[in-house]
Amino acid sequence: MAEAARPRRQRLSLPASRFIGREGELAGIAELLRRGDRLVTLWGPAGMGKTRLALELASRWAEAQAGEAVWLCELTACRDLRAVCGAVARAIGAQVAAGRREATLVERIGRALAAEGRALLVLDNLEHVIEAAAPALDAWVRAAPELRFLVTSRERTRLPDEVSYELGPLGLPAEGSSERSAAVALFLDRAAAHRASAPPPPGGEHLADVAALVRRLEGIPLAIELAAAREGVLGVRGLLARLGSRLDLLAGAGRGREARQATLRGAIEWSWDLLDDRERRALARCSVFRGPFTLEAATAVLAEPDAAAIDRVEALRDKSLLRAAPPGSDGATRFALYEGVRELAAEKLAERGEREGAAERHAAFYLAAGEAAAADFERRGALDALNRIAGDLEELLAVAEGALAAAAEGALAAAAAGRRAAAERALRALCAVEPVLSTRGPFGAQLEPLDRALAAAEQLAADPLVVARALAARGRARRLRGQAEAALEDLGRARAQAAALGAEALLSGIVADLGVLHHGRREMERAREHYEQALALHRALGDRRAEGRALGNLGALHHDERREGEAAGYYERAIAIAAEIGDGRLEGIFSTNAGLLEQERGAPAQARRRYERAAAILGEVGDLRLLAITLGNLGALHHEEGRLAEARACHGRAVALLREVGDRRSEAIALCRLGAALASLEEVEEARRALGPAERLLAQLGDEPDVELARVASGFVDVALAQAARRAGRGDEAAARAGAARRRIASAREGAEGAPSSASRSDDVRLLLRILERSLAALGPPEGRGEGEGGERELLLTEGARFCRPPGSAWHDLRERHAARRLLLALAEQQRCAPGRGLSLAALKEAGWPGERILPEAAANRIYVAMNQLRKLGLKPWLRRDGEGYLLDPALPVHHIAIEPAAGGDGRV
Repeated sequence: MAEAARPRRQRLSLPASRFIGREGELAGIAELLRRGDRLVTLWGPAGMGKTRLALELASRWAEAQAGEAVWLCELTACRDLRAVCGAVARAIGAQVAAGRREATLVERIGRALAAEGRALLVLDNLEHVIEAAAPALDAWVRAAPELRFLVTSRERTRLPDEVSYELGPLGLPAEGSSERSAAVALFLDRAAAHRASAPPPPGGEHLADVAALVRRLEGIPLAIELAAAREGVLGVRGLLARLGSRLDLLAGAGRGREARQATLRGAIEWSWDLLDDRERRALARCSVFRGPFTLEAATAVLAEPDAAAIDRVEALRDKSLLRAAPPGSDGATRFALYEGVRELAAEKLAERGEREGAAERHAAFYLAAGEAAAADFERRGALDALNRIAGDLEELLAVAEGALAAAAEGALAAAAAGRRAAAERALRALCAVEPVLSTRGPFGAQLEPLDRALAAAEQLAADPLVVARALAARGRARRLRGQAEAALEDLGRARAQAAALGAEALLSGIVADLGVLHHGRREMERAREHYEQALALHRALGDRRAEGRALGNLGALHHDERREGEAAGYYERAIAIAAEIGDGRLEGIFSTNAGLLEQERGAPAQARRRYERAAAILGEVGDLRLLAITLGNLGALHHEEGRLAEARACHGRAVALLREVGDRRSEAIALCRLGAALASLEEVEEARRALGPAERLLAQLGDEPDVELARVASGFVDVALAQAARRAGRGDEAAARAGAARRRIASAREGAEGAPSSASRSDDVRLLLRILERSLAALGPPEGRGEGEGGERELLLTEGARFCRPPGSAWHDLRERHAARRLLLALAEQQRCAPGRGLSLAALKEAGWPGERILPEAAANRIYVAMNQLRKLGLKPWLRRDGEGYLLDPALPVHHIAIEPAAGGDGRV
């Protein structure tokens, strides 16, 4: 080899367009090269921007590493090893004599590279010659110990010294967001470059459309750039409307590019052409997956032995045609296709005449898996079963849609059997996904396809057992969406069919569902009848989980009827069964109910333990709706105890979760509670923003106790405004606002024309009423009634015990009685955490005089004096002593309120 004089640094030609995003990737790759990794492969699928990133890195490396050679070698036109050697020789400025054997060429280039010392060689687009070039690259790495190689490829080399860096999509804005992510910035930049004059539409609406577009384009830079080139003609919304056929939409817009990069189709077909026939067949069959899929599912769809299927999936992953997807909620490893790859692969599948067979195998696999998991969840209520369904949710919904399309095709008598089977398949898939959609939401997502599938199934005389299961599923979904009458009709029809078929297990569940529906409609006797009938059926079948559910529902019924002792007994039996069989969801439901009962009975410490246990269980199970309801109850307990920041946080999270799952009624109740907490924090405008939508929605749903709940929640705004008016010296306004709150209380407690009151019918109303009445008490008595005339048997404390009101007494100002105030707080906290157990003298000394060094005898004397002060305030009947020290009588309810009373001249308020 004759060497020519050549420059130490190649002149790099960068594209004229701006480099956007990828700063993290640049830093990561540069760090690999700096730390001594000598062969770094930047790999990823078509259109991900590997070449552009490598060029940018090479340019910055050349500027940063003074005196170090940087070369770019483009391999797109190479077809064999000899061509690769020639391209490398030209890149580094060496001459290669013609006719040399390939082995000699590799060796001589290795010596030339070694002579360069420290340098960076970028080998761009290696994938199509990787089999031939990989051994040569390995030899060059070993021959030139100071040289670094940066390779771009759609496939890893798998050489011993390789460090691979997978390049994924550009950063995307969150769903529903219009933030300026890297993908949005790239689109805006490239669209502006193509736009002749007219600026884009102004404002956030345009940005929101762009954000939606780049999410649909999956953050793939090539797809974004090709779309941006057509924005001036189609507009962003026009692009969004045409993305169903992205391979054709994103074509012909890339003038000046390599042919394989001029269109998205060309870029992906380049990768397709590099596959062998077995890999092409596997990729085409994988196009039937709508979302991420497991290796087990791929094995079923590919219809190959396990070992062969694993080889195909691994090969497609290595060639960047399958991407790693996040593990599902079941923890299983998953793979996925980018949408452009899926579209091309689906075309190839149709061309090969294999679409129907692949779809059939796909449906058979997911139906079997989904129905098994749903039955397992029905039997055990187990998290793993729910997670298996959640992991396959997208595929099961795709099975349903495909079956619905098949059921709707033609009306020939010869096709009736096939259409009937398709309708049954759709119903089975939709029933299989019900456990996830009814626990994690969105509620009612299966309603529209269920309507279509049931209509087709009944027209085609489908299997009545399948139809009965689907009717029951639709009834439950309608109940969750607040469509009580329609739900009652569906469940009634399902019950009749199940009874006629002798399907006792199905029948027992439907009877229980009818009980829940009647309970929600406040039809208590009918609910009791159904619960007791369901309980008898469950016991006859030996179904312990269903038995526990029926017992818990009977507990809720007794709870609503104010039969607290019976309710507690039913709850405990239900919780015991749930714990026995390991059903966390059931345990969480009835632990929440039992906590609410404990809270109503004046046992906040026990209630808190119930709620926290339930929230932990339901969070683990992943039942977002029930978790939100539990958090709402915990937030109400915080509110009742004066922990308003914690209350706001709990209610805010509950609202977000319920909005996510689509439970509109529960979301409105959570908004009522949030509005009440915000008003108690004197954030009146925020409270009104929460209460307005809640009032409108509950009025639409038309359930009177819920409507009353919204009115009671608005009473907290009245109290907050009354307090503000009193502080400002506007006594008449304060009295008017307080009077409005009292009228709301009276309306909820009294009912109308002899009907049961809302307070007697709803624990949600009772809970907010208690808190509202205590907040109102801080404002003082209504006109014509003196302090302490109410006979209340509870201790009220404002924040930090600055003011207190013992039972049957007036308000007392403790702001200057520091030791007594601190001791009272300590005693109240001890009662909350360990009711009935005294607080030692040492603990009381530290609470009343923190950090002071006091002799034990002097400390005991100070405590005695402070306790006497508390006795004189009206706490004498409630202060106790035991072997440990002092305590508040556990029977004394202690409540913290947010609003401070106005102090009078004598220190009483």
